[in-house]
Amino acid sequence: MNTSAVESILFAIVSLGLGIVSVIFGMNLLPERMAAEEAGTVVPWFLTWVMIGLTVLSAIGVAGYLLMTGLSDRRRY
Repeated sequence: MNTSAVESILFAIVSLGLGIVSVIFGMNLLPERMAAEEAGTVVPWFLTWVMIGLTVLSAIGVAGYLLMTGLSDRRRY
C-alpha cells in the first residue's frame, strides 16, 4: 500500500468520525423533543436533526469515495 492509499483510508476514518461527532453534539446540545414541543420550537428542532442527518450521510459518502480511491488499483489508469 502506498502513502496516498494510507492517507485516503485515514481521511475516510476522520470523515466518519466527524459524522459521529455531529450526532453527539446534536444529542448533547439540542433539547429533548418534548421540551421543544413545550417551548413551541419543534420545527427548528426537526430541521436541525435533518441537517445533522444530511451531514452524516455526506460523511458516509465522502468516506466511501475515499476508501474506493485509496483501495483501487492505480495501474488501471
